[in-house]
Order: sequence, then C-alpha cells, then structure tokens
Amino acid sequence: MAQNAKARRILLGSAAAVVVVAGGAGFMVHSMLDPEALRTKAIAAIEKQTGRQVRMGVPDLHLLPSLSLSVRDVGLSDMAGGAYADMVTADRLEATVGLMALLHHEIRLDDVKLDHPVVHLERTAQGQANWRLSPAGPQATATAQPATTQAASDWKVQIGSIRVANADLDWDDQMTGSKGKVVLDHANLSGVSGEKPQIDIAGHNDGGAFTLTGYTGPINLTSTARSGWPVALNAAFTSGGQPVGQVALSGSVADPDHMKGYNLALDGSIASLKAIEAVVPGLNLPDVRRLSLRAKVVDGSAADKEGSTPLLDSLHLDTRAVDAGPYVTGLTLQGLSIDAPGPKDTVTIRTQGQWEGQGLKLSGTLGSLQQVEAAVLSHLSDPLPLSLDVSGDPGSMRIAGTLGGSRAVVNVTASAGHLALPHGAGIDHLEASTHLVSEDNGAHFQLSDIAVKSTQVSLQGALDLSVHGGHDGVPLLAGTLDASWLNADALMAQGAKADATGVTAPAQETAAGDTLPFAELRKQDVDLRLSVGQMEFEGDDYHNALTHVVLRNGRLTIDPIQAQGTGRSISGQLTVDASGSVPTISGTIGTLVLPATWVESRAGLSNMVQGALQVVGTGRAQGNTRTELRNSMTGHMGVSMVNGTVSGSALGAMLGDTARGALGSGPIALRCFGVHMDMADGRANIDTIGVQTNALTVTGHGTVGMVTQDLDLHLVPQVLIGGTGASLPLRVGGTLSAPRPKMDAGSDGRYAIGLLLGGSGKNTAIADPCPATLKAAREGQPGPQPTTAAPRAADASTSGGAAAILGNSKGAPNLKKAAGLLKGLGILK
Repeated sequence: MAQNAKARRILLGSAAAVVVVAGGAGFMVHSMLDPEALRTKAIAAIEKQTGRQVRMGVPDLHLLPSLSLSVRDVGLSDMAGGAYADMVTADRLEATVGLMALLHHEIRLDDVKLDHPVVHLERTAQGQANWRLSPAGPQATATAQPATTQAASDWKVQIGSIRVANADLDWDDQMTGSKGKVVLDHANLSGVSGEKPQIDIAGHNDGGAFTLTGYTGPINLTSTARSGWPVALNAAFTSGGQPVGQVALSGSVADPDHMKGYNLALDGSIASLKAIEAVVPGLNLPDVRRLSLRAKVVDGSAADKEGSTPLLDSLHLDTRAVDAGPYVTGLTLQGLSIDAPGPKDTVTIRTQGQWEGQGLKLSGTLGSLQQVEAAVLSHLSDPLPLSLDVSGDPGSMRIAGTLGGSRAVVNVTASAGHLALPHGAGIDHLEASTHLVSEDNGAHFQLSDIAVKSTQVSLQGALDLSVHGGHDGVPLLAGTLDASWLNADALMAQGAKADATGVTAPAQETAAGDTLPFAELRKQDVDLRLSVGQMEFEGDDYHNALTHVVLRNGRLTIDPIQAQGTGRSISGQLTVDASGSVPTISGTIGTLVLPATWVESRAGLSNMVQGALQVVGTGRAQGNTRTELRNSMTGHMGVSMVNGTVSGSALGAMLGDTARGALGSGPIALRCFGVHMDMADGRANIDTIGVQTNALTVTGHGTVGMVTQDLDLHLVPQVLIGGTGASLPLRVGGTLSAPRPKMDAGSDGRYAIGLLLGGSGKNTAIADPCPATLKAAREGQPGPQPTTAAPRAADASTSGGAAAILGNSKGAPNLKKAAGLLKGLGILK
C-alpha cells in the first residue's frame, strides 16, 4: 500500500509538473508570437546587424499548416547621403517561421517571397557603396522604448531561402561611370544561411536577357571578413533571342563585403561586347566581335588599404573585329591577340587591321604582366620594356626600348615607299629615325638625332619637351630643325579643290567660329629655330630660308622671316600678343609669299586667283574675333601676282553677266594682278587696282568694307577680241560675294566709252598696266615680272590713233565688229 501511495504521489507530481511546464511554454510561445512584439524584435535585430533603419508593417501570423507570416511595406534605408530614402523596398514579404528557433532568440525565415522589390545600388566617386553594411551603424535608430530595444537587440534574424519575382534593379557607380537598370524576372537564393548558398537569377531589359547561376560563400548581413569565401558563377547573355556570350567566374574572396583579397579565374566567350552592353547597360564597352578571354585576376592592394587593385596573373585574349575608332581615329582591327601565361611572362601582342583605309600589322612584346600593370597604375612612373613592329601599306616602323621610369630610352625607325598625307599630299621614299629619352618620370622628353629623308624633304635636328618648363608650369617645346631640301608645294595640305569653273565658295563663318583660339597660346611655350637650304614654294625656288618662332606667356613672335628667291627676297616679322584680355596682332612685311587660295580662304573670299601672292606692308589689329580684328585693322598693304590664273566666272561676275560670256567661266592665264590699300576705320581704301590677261585689262580704285565686304569700286575694263577692243567705266557695288556692276557716267552724265579699231595689219601694244600696278602693290620692293608680253592689237585705220568716243567712230572699217562687241558686253542695245 505504501508503495502504491508513493507511486501515485510521483505520478500526480509529474502530471502537475507537465501541466506547469506546458502552461509556461504555451505562455512563452504566445508571448513570442505576439505580432507587434515579433515586429519590434525583427526590426531591432536587423538594424543591429546592418546599421540601417528598417521599415515594415505589422506581421500577419498564420499557425496552419505551419507557422508563417506576411508583412506589407518593407524597406531598408539607404546609406547616409545616398540618393534614395530606401536602398531596398518591397510591397509584401511572405515567409515561414522556425518555431523552435524562437526559443533561442532567433527569427529564422525560410522560403522568403518578396513581391515586386525595388533595389537601388550606388557607389560614390570616393568609393562609398550603399551595399556595404556595418553592424550597429550610426543610422540605427530605435523604433521602440530603449529598454524594449535593448532586449530585442539580443535577437538575430536568419534567412534560409529567398524567392523574388518581378524585381527592379538599378545601379549608379560613379567610380567607373557605369549606370543602368534591369528587371529581374526571378531571383532564387537557396541555402542562404549555409556554407554555399545557391543562386539562380534571370533578368532582362529592352536590349536582351541574361541569367546568373552558381554559388558563393556564406551570405551574412554583417561585414565581418571571411577567409576563403568561394565563388562559382556563370552568366549567359542573349539578344534578339540569340546567345551573344557567356562568362564563368570562379575562385575565392577573402573579404567579399569590400571586394578585397580575391583570387579569381575568368573564362568567357562573347560574340559581341556591344550586345552585352545592351543587355546590361552602363558598361561602356568597346565594339569587339568574337572575343575569347581567359584570365586570372588577383587583388594587388594592401590588406589595410581602402579599395582594391585588380592585377592579372595570367591573360589570353583573342578577338576578331575591333572598332578602335573611338580611341584612335580611323583605326579598325580585324583581329587582336594578347598573351601572357604568367605574371612574370612577357606580354605578346599581335593584331592586323586598317588605319585611314590603309592596311597594317602590329606585333611585339611589352615586358611582363607585372611590369605592364605597374606601368599603367603608376602612369608610366615605372619602366615598361617594349619592342613593337608595325608594317602595312604605307611602310614600316619599329619602336624598341623602355618607356616610363625615371629615365626611358626608345629608338624609333620608320620607312615608307609612299606615305599619304591629308588632302592628297604625300611623302615618297621616306626613311626616318630618332632617339627618344624621357627623364624625371616623364616630365622631360628629348628627341635627338632626328633624321628624315625623302623625295620631298631632307632634314635633321633635335627637339626638347619639358612638361612643366614654360611660364607658370606650362609645357615648353624647344629645338632646332635644319632642312637641306624642302618641297613645300608637295607637302602643303591643299584646301578644297576648285570646281570646274575654278571657283570655290568661301567657308562660312558661324557666330561660334568667329572667335579665334588665342587662349591656346597661353597653354604652351615654344622656342624653335627652323632653316631650309633649298625650298620649292608656289613654283619658285628659294634658298637660305630661316625663321625663329618664340612663344612665351601668350606672346608669339616669328622673327625673322627670310629667304632668298628668284627676283625677290622674303623678309618680315609677325607678333601675336595674347597675354592680355584683348589680343593684338602686328607685323611688318618686307616681302612675304603666300598661296592665293590660303589667303582668300582666311579672308572669306572665293578662289578668284591661283598662284603665288606677294604681300608687303605693315598692319596692326586687336580683338578676340575675326570681326573685331578686321574692324580695328590699320596700316597699309599691297598684294600682287604674276603668271598665275584668274577665274573667268568670278571676274565676269565683277564686270557683269554679259562680260562673263565674253570671258568664259574657266581659269584664264593672268599676266599680272595688283592691289594696294590703306586700312582704317573698318575699310580698305584701295588706290591701285590692276589686272591684265590676254583678253582683258582692268584698272581702277575704290573701297571695300573689312567686315561687311561691301564694295564701291570704280573700274575701267578693256576687252580685246580679234583685234577689236572696247572699254567703259564701271561702278561696282554690292559685296565681294555678290557684286553689282553698272555703267559709271562722268560728271557730265555721258559714258566715256572707248573703242580700239584695228585694220592696218600693224601690231600696236595696248596700254600695259603691269609696271605701275606692280610697283604700287609691291611698295617699291623687287619681284618677278610677267613672262609674257603685253597683248597687242592691229593698228586702227582711222588717222591718228585707236581710241575713240563712240560717237566719233564714223568711217572706221571695223565699226560693225566693234558694235557687235559692245552689244555683247551690254553697252549697246
């Protein structure tokens, strides 16, 4: 009995204990499952683990079939100073809750589903990234009373798996300039709290679609460094429903939160990099086709330094077509190969393609991968050995030596059978070489032993460039170039070709184009001496040419300008002072020879004449624009030419439409041309005008607006056709581009029409304006004379001479011919 009673007491006591424990456990579970209490604990735990503020609605709990919750309006705040209020938001979160984990102050969420999340990723130019989370950061703000928060902060949140659908992801990386936006169709993460969480992501945008699969090391919400964090990811891209590339990344990262201590292998095969850029915008990738890449990338930065420095441990790159135009104008590569098996192995380069329509090949070495990376990261402060051979249609070039470092030495040799230059010019049978030395970590360059030999030029010399050697630390270029022979006509870039009429429309100046780049003169200093033993220029031969170009602090001086030619000596000096706010141009020209097309294009004129213009005079102007310079120009100038050509079309427009018919529209041989003027108050006052061809002589005077180009010319043209000639005074108004000629009456209102009537069979010279015109236009300086004699006409049969007033031509045997000529010129109706 006693034993039975004892057994009953034990049983009753045990039952009572079970009831008490069960009751206490039930109370605890009820307490823990209070929605508001659970919300408070979750917010406090996440804020402690991330250092960010958390926003979420009150959870809606469900006990069956298993414990689960749903929460509306979920958000995680952005970093301090970020572009958005929240880095992550979602309309709704659903998840199952681990009941037993609650007993250990842990909120374990499995099968987390996010409804339409929006994720903003950003990194500043200083490298601050909003995806880097830090525990108990300064942003964490209690959402409950301090005591409650303190208790809740002992809790942790663990996530088992995540499923996301229809997510918007955008990024703005100001460090790399990458910016874009994609839609994630799904993003499934399983085993999130495990050692190798699995990743399955698919997304798209208007350019195409992509997938990302694989695994990484443990994903935690803190930034605690992890050693040997594994990575094995595979990305695939499609555009227009067609695959365009795939990339595999594998290896390990010591500190994934800061992307430091990585050792990764990259293996990719991409049909088009531009197509990848369309799928994942903001990458700014070059246009490369059929790229194959294998590389090993390691973090070369110190462990205690912010940021990382990616270094290549090995590299194999092979491509087909590469559009290199954005980097080197006119360059397209048909293939590119770069190889370096290890960090200490030589980098070999091979490529072929076209530059400016000409084929080329390049092969050579660049030192080891370590040396290339060190030179790039130090901006060539570290030395880089190289040996490159370039060959192609124009010729070949070899560059060998060492770039960068405190002292770099490179030898350059080049040769070409024919090297095409812009605008149809070229160099034939070229052989060139030089020795380049760079010192002071690239702050000082010397080009010595410069030697250039070709059909068009033969020169030698040396150049010196100090990057900070000029005033206020601007670059300074100094040196001497001596040419024994120079064919300037063959080397000069020619302007736009004249059309069939010999006339090219002048370039139109826009408001923006009217401003001249004087400020560029303050960014560079120059001290160059140039000499030429023999020179061919505009069809003439010159010798002992010499000039000295000095530019310092915005003041450019070219003095002397000298050369000895046939029948004339070139001399002068020019100064452009842009050191102040209002630039000044001044010069004295004893004689200067310039191509007529070059002068006319700078003056905004059509190509009326072609040949060598001899310019003399003095002038001064100031201003920042062409308009200001022309308005302020003062001085005197003469311009002359012999043995050139003049456009019949342009000359006819100046003299009248009917004269154009008599002269023709093509180029006309020009025996002489001369103009002399004084410049002041925005006008050129022309005291001498003279032109002579085999069929036409023009003399006159007048004024031209320097800016408006309005005309007020008084001309006396004399046209000679078949031994018969006529002249009449014209007054030309309008503008240079649109002249308006009309007959010019004398003070008595009558038109002084002159006739030249031939018929005796004897030749008589027409009045030759060339001697007086050239003397005035050259201001007494010597110059070549016309190589042809003045045109001649048959003697007039009228007694006493060939010139007559129209009313006095009665009885002349060639009166009918003269009348026809006058009608053709519009003089008679």
